[in-house]
Amino acid sequence: MTNKEISKLLRNISAVYQLSNESRFRIIAYEKASEVIENSAVEMSDLWKQGKLTSVPGVGQSIASYLGELFQTGKVIHFDKLFDKFSPALFPLLDVAGFGPKKALKLATELKLNNPETVINDVHKAALSGKIAKIKGFGDKSQQDIIEAIKRYKIGQDKTLRMSVYYANQIAKSVIAYLMQCKYTVDAILLGSLRRMVSTIGDVDIAVKTHDSSKVIEWFIRYPSKVKIIEQGSSGASILLTNQTQVDLRTIDPQRFGSMLQYFTGSKYHNIHLREHALKKGLSLSEYGIKQLNMGKIQSLKKGIYNSDKNIYEYKSEYDYYHDLGMQFIPPELRENTGEIEASIINKLPKLVETKDIKGDLHIHSNYDLETSHDLGNSSLKEIVSRAEKLGYEYLGISDHNPSMANHSNDEIINILKRRKNIFEHIMSSTKSTRVYLFIMLEVDVLPDGKLAIPNEALPYLDALIVSIHSSFNMDKNNMTKRIISALSHPKAKIFAHPSGRRLGKREGYDVDWDKLFNFSIQNNKAIEINSNPERLDLSDILVREATREHVKLVINTDSHDVTHMDYMSLGVSVARRGWAQKSDIINTLSCDKFKKWLLNS
Repeated sequence: MTNKEISKLLRNISAVYQLSNESRFRIIAYEKASEVIENSAVEMSDLWKQGKLTSVPGVGQSIASYLGELFQTGKVIHFDKLFDKFSPALFPLLDVAGFGPKKALKLATELKLNNPETVINDVHKAALSGKIAKIKGFGDKSQQDIIEAIKRYKIGQDKTLRMSVYYANQIAKSVIAYLMQCKYTVDAILLGSLRRMVSTIGDVDIAVKTHDSSKVIEWFIRYPSKVKIIEQGSSGASILLTNQTQVDLRTIDPQRFGSMLQYFTGSKYHNIHLREHALKKGLSLSEYGIKQLNMGKIQSLKKGIYNSDKNIYEYKSEYDYYHDLGMQFIPPELRENTGEIEASIINKLPKLVETKDIKGDLHIHSNYDLETSHDLGNSSLKEIVSRAEKLGYEYLGISDHNPSMANHSNDEIINILKRRKNIFEHIMSSTKSTRVYLFIMLEVDVLPDGKLAIPNEALPYLDALIVSIHSSFNMDKNNMTKRIISALSHPKAKIFAHPSGRRLGKREGYDVDWDKLFNFSIQNNKAIEINSNPERLDLSDILVREATREHVKLVINTDSHDVTHMDYMSLGVSVARRGWAQKSDIINTLSCDKFKKWLLNS
């Protein structure tokens, strides 16, 4: 059973518990486990075999036990008993934005729907024929909202469909640039999962600091790419864009801007945990600030601005907000309730790597024709070097794909790589003004038997190799791990690229024994790549966290096929930050001399 299937199963159990009026703690536990498992690159079935299910944040002994039963027998008796109490038709409705368990159950019950295969179409037909408006508690507006929600669901805009963080960020930048043109906008900042730089995003959320919310909202709803106003109120609005992306705006005055940023940035579980921490201190948190619950035991909230009318301390800055909770400022990328609150309280948060720390990019494809079976880059070596200079890099690696073994003899491949080395060296020597050191590298396919798709006689024309999997993805975990380790065992193979092979929204990653691979990398001085391509973002943040705990060397590369792709570096850095990586964890933060010593030391 895949992680996605397990995630959906646990989400449905959470819905059943909500309908059964179970404790909110149990409901939250299943919701959290569902969310974490959905975004995990490590298969739960593998962790179960290793006895490590409880190592997953949010998976306690109870859920781990049920999952063990699921993997062992194919079902969970307790879950089946819970599902028997409700119509199976309510669960597909939960995939439609705006449908909670109670709403879904009422519609399924009132409309006498029992077929989960047709229920969404059946509800749509009922709404179009006016039947839903007649149900108590609904009405014409609710009926129209249901029609719109199902319409968006059918064209792919349901709550399970998400866009890449890069794509969402591009949309957000455009909207923010537009908002900043309004004279009443003081500042505009991202909120939610996009500010946390989660790999895939649902809606775009933006906070605006302003002294006149109404004027900003009026400006916002006139955004040129808007096709529909979903909602408009006194402190915010939601619009649908031509690309079917929903953008939500929240406005607030400058004195409370920090409070809003904090409140609407963290994940649900970060915020729940933070509120629990605050309650222990006799404090209550909201988007407007911090309130003291026991006025007889007044605490000193030194950084807040007291609003006597509302009996609340307001915050211009998130730093001040966390300070008055007795905590370090928690970077947005860490606000996922994976230990950051505990670390913050004892002042033990890591100093996360930053984009400015990166000294070079080692995975870049040029337009030099190596007669490869893979795609070429679009940009010349001169263009790439020029871009590297502008980025302030000390070094870069050109890692074109290896020449096709099927179409060339060994001698032909050797001559192709020899000619490439001579041409690249000539270009670099004629560009005397450059401060960028060039490593002549190659991205080499790992064949199913673990051998490299390049003859050994060609290696003198290469400084180092990046190795990667581009075929035979369905091997079992043991054989795939042996395949990778065999390739990385070659002295010139220094970096393992896009390690899980995942393509977000397109392809699941292949099975790898990460413990074994990480251990091999440590012992043999190899680096595992964090690939910054927005369709990959691979390693995942969860695996980065595991790697940093083990002190595995990581390298952040862009896998650029065009000079514009070199700007993807910040995406890879965000993945590293979400995995708690520090500068010392990332090998391409080293100076050129130190990096050269590592790369060329075989």
